[in-house]
Amino acid sequence: MGIVRLVHSLRNRKDTLSRFVIKSTLVGGVVYYSVHQGLWSKSEDSVQLYGRIYNNIAPYVKDNIPKEVINELPPLPSTSDLSNSLKSSWNKGVIASMKFLSETPTHVTTGVQKVSEIIRGYIEQQSVSEKSQ
Repeated sequence: MGIVRLVHSLRNRKDTLSRFVIKSTLVGGVVYYSVHQGLWSKSEDSVQLYGRIYNNIAPYVKDNIPKEVINELPPLPSTSDLSNSLKSSWNKGVIASMKFLSETPTHVTTGVQKVSEIIRGYIEQQSVSEKSQ
């Protein structure tokens, strides 16, 4: 809570450089910690991180949240479900990237044709307006 108050007090003084430094440090720390814990590495490391988070947080959720709220929330996915989802998402991303790359010549050709049509129309419009003057 102290960091939030510090950022808020710096906001009131309009000390933008200090606010930027504090926010950048916080974001950098979060990114560093997530990389250090294995979030951005292999899918197996990400699944292990999820398992550690799940094992550490699940007891607190079970003990501290009212039963009515827990009954309304869906259960957290298991690590095997998460692993399958990550692999599937990765494969879909690779397939979409390869499809885009294979269709790039078509996209470039279509774009060049549209630009040339626009320029041709503009030139014709300019020549018509010059003739009418």
